[in-house]
Amino acid sequence: MRILFLCHRIPYPLDKGEKIRAFYQLRAIAERHEVDLFTLVDNPKDLIYRDELAKYCHRLTLSRVFPRAARFRSLPYLLTKTPLTLPYFYSRQLATEVRRALVERSYDRIFVYCSAMAQYVPDATSIPIIMDLVDVDSDKWRQYASRSMFPFSTVYRHEADCLREYERQICKNAESVLVTTELEAQLVRRLSGEIRVHVVSMGIDIDRLTPPPSQPERNAPTVLFIGAMNYFPNQEAVCFFARQVFPLIRQSVPNVRFLIVGRSPGRRVRELEKLPGVEVTGYVPDIEDVLAQAHVSVAPFSITAGIQSKILEALAFGLPVVATQRAVQALATDVAEIIETGETADELASKVVYFLSNPSIARSRGLEGRRRVTAAYSWGRSLEQLLHLVEEPGCERVATLSLSAEKGEASQ
Repeated sequence: MRILFLCHRIPYPLDKGEKIRAFYQLRAIAERHEVDLFTLVDNPKDLIYRDELAKYCHRLTLSRVFPRAARFRSLPYLLTKTPLTLPYFYSRQLATEVRRALVERSYDRIFVYCSAMAQYVPDATSIPIIMDLVDVDSDKWRQYASRSMFPFSTVYRHEADCLREYERQICKNAESVLVTTELEAQLVRRLSGEIRVHVVSMGIDIDRLTPPPSQPERNAPTVLFIGAMNYFPNQEAVCFFARQVFPLIRQSVPNVRFLIVGRSPGRRVRELEKLPGVEVTGYVPDIEDVLAQAHVSVAPFSITAGIQSKILEALAFGLPVVATQRAVQALATDVAEIIETGETADELASKVVYFLSNPSIARSRGLEGRRRVTAAYSWGRSLEQLLHLVEEPGCERVATLSLSAEKGEASQ
C-alpha cells in the first residue's frame, strides 16, 4: 500500500515522547508499505537528521515553521472559533506539497499524526484516514487554564473549547482514531460519541536503554528530570520541584543535586540554576549518559496527558521513579505500582530521600521496574495493533453495522 503520513514535528531525533511514537510508527509502516512523509520542522538543528529519516520514506518533504512567527500568526484567531493550534502548525509550502502529492500519487491511506495536521487533509477526500490524536489536546489546554492566571487562563480556556469542537469533527471524519491510553479514549468518546477509538500504547525500546551491571560510585546523589523545557507542563513540574521539593531533600541529603535535562530551557527554567544544587544542562545527545548519573528520576507533574515516556525510559534504565499520582494514572497497573507517589512537597521529598538513603532498595526497585516495563510496553505489541488498523480500515465499522442490523432484525 501507499501511505501519506502527516506529522506535526519531524520525528527525529528521539528526544520527545511524541517524536519517539511517531518515529516507531513510521518505521513499522515503512517496513511493509510505501510511505510519503510530510512533516514540519520547528528547530533548524533537526534538519541534519533528514538523511536518517529518509531511510524509511519513499518521499520526504520537510517544511520549516518558525515558532515566534507562528505565535504572531495565531494572534488574530483569538477572536474566532478557529483553534490557535491550526495557524501555528500551518505551512503554505507544506499544504501545497500535500495537495500536489494527492493529485500526482494514488494513496491507499492517509495517516494523520496529531490533530493539528488534519487541516492538510481535503474535506472531500475518499481516502481512508487513520487519525492518531496521541493525546486529547483540548483537555491539556483545559488543564493549562486551571493552572494559569488571567489573562492566560482565559486564552487557554478559549483554545480548549475551540480545539474540542475541532477534535469532534476530525474524529467523525476518520476511519479509525488512535490514542495512547484508555483515559484518553474515554475523553474522545465523550466529545464525539466515537465508536472507532483504539488504544495504541506508547512503547519502549528496551535494548536502547541498558542499565549498568552495578550501581557505580558517584560523588553526589543525583535526582533527575528529563523533558523538553519549552513544554509548559515540564516547566511547571521542574519549577515546583526545584523550589518546593528539592530544598526539603537537601535538609536530609545536603550534597544532593537536581539535574534538569532537556532542550530549549527558557529564562524561567534557567533561573532555577541560582538555587543551590540545581543544574540545567539543556539538550544532551545521549540520554544514557545522564541516566547513568542519576540515583532517582522524578515526574512531579500537575498537568499530564497520556503516558510519560520519561517515566518509561527511567524505569527501563533501572532507575527508581518518584512521581505525582497524576503522572502515573495512565500507566499499566503493574508499572504504576512500582512507582512511589506523593502529592505534597513533603510527601515527594520523603520518597526521594528514602531511595537516596537506601541505595540497595533503590537498585532493586529500579530493576523490577525495568522488568515490568519490558512486559507491559513492548513496541512489538502496539505496532502490531497499529499495522492491523492501517491495513484493514473500515473492518470495525462494517462489523459494527452488521451487528446493529442483526439486533434490529431480532427486535422486529
